[in-house]
Amino acid sequence: MGVLLALRTNMVSSIHEIDVEEWDRLSEMRPFQSHRWYTFGEEIMADCLPTYLLVYNENELVARAAFWLIKNEPLPDLQPALRTLVMFFLKRWPLFICRSPLSNATGLIIAKGIPRAPVLSALCQSGIQEAISKQASFVVFDYLEENETNNWPELFSVVQVSDPEAVMSNHWESLYAFLSEGNKKDRQHYKRTVRETEKLGIQLERYRQIPDVESALQLIHNVDKRYGNTPNPWMRNLLLQMNKIGGTWLEARLGGRLVGGGLILEDNRTQMTTALGLAEDVPFVYFRLLYECLEIGFEKNVALIRWGSGAYEVKKRLGSKLKFTNNAVFAPTNRFIGKVVKIILSK
Repeated sequence: MGVLLALRTNMVSSIHEIDVEEWDRLSEMRPFQSHRWYTFGEEIMADCLPTYLLVYNENELVARAAFWLIKNEPLPDLQPALRTLVMFFLKRWPLFICRSPLSNATGLIIAKGIPRAPVLSALCQSGIQEAISKQASFVVFDYLEENETNNWPELFSVVQVSDPEAVMSNHWESLYAFLSEGNKKDRQHYKRTVRETEKLGIQLERYRQIPDVESALQLIHNVDKRYGNTPNPWMRNLLLQMNKIGGTWLEARLGGRLVGGGLILEDNRTQMTTALGLAEDVPFVYFRLLYECLEIGFEKNVALIRWGSGAYEVKKRLGSKLKFTNNAVFAPTNRFIGKVVKIILSK
């Protein structure tokens, strides 16, 4: 890459203003960082204005930060009165968040061999200026690994914002090969899961276009309520337009009734399972969906399977490891807003 001669920062407001090859060259096949994925993200998150800060060394793109102006960020489990107050606050002073859309991944990419400190300084300075112009309350960089929380400007603070996610590297050609390499207990669990779901009459189907969005949303919201999660505000759009990114909707039905489902998305040879929906009164559905997701990943020969957070014991038993991209750095756009948030969080 060579020695940094001069950093130049440019700002654009759409992924369509950025050359595809230039973008993807910097991405280096990182999961959910392709130009195609961000194009899809802009369509789904149409209510969130994007801003792309691009850092060049002479004429070469060496770093970028993809920001979204978000007024309806899903909130953690809060008391009703506090939740209402925070929602009102964010509608008036939204968040300016750097992330990859819809994927629980960072939107900050710095080329290998490029010193982080000067790049972060340039991006943060431009990011705060742009956030102020948009009347945002905070500049946030989330889904960072712990070693990525160093060398930030003094104004920024570090916080853990979520649970780690489970990921599994793939080298198998089929579910049969995967189970054969495992232990007898795992093979017995799979056989029992298939046997019991067949006894119940549960049928699995894969779709490129979801047949019943409303029923799917109801099951997804059931899971959100069960675990105290705020519903994803872009979920409906994601389900309706999943075919644009080649998504697969996997669903389980019992006597025609939808009892389970999940959305499988892929980018740069990484598979992600999201939008899990489950009925409360039907056993074995979760495990049946889990094994089917594995089989789809093997069929597509993906390099990595991302499961998200939760159910860690089950996912570890299948060979997953935890990835701690649950860190964020943030800075207020002015002292008054910082004080207001401290007051809110202290209640």
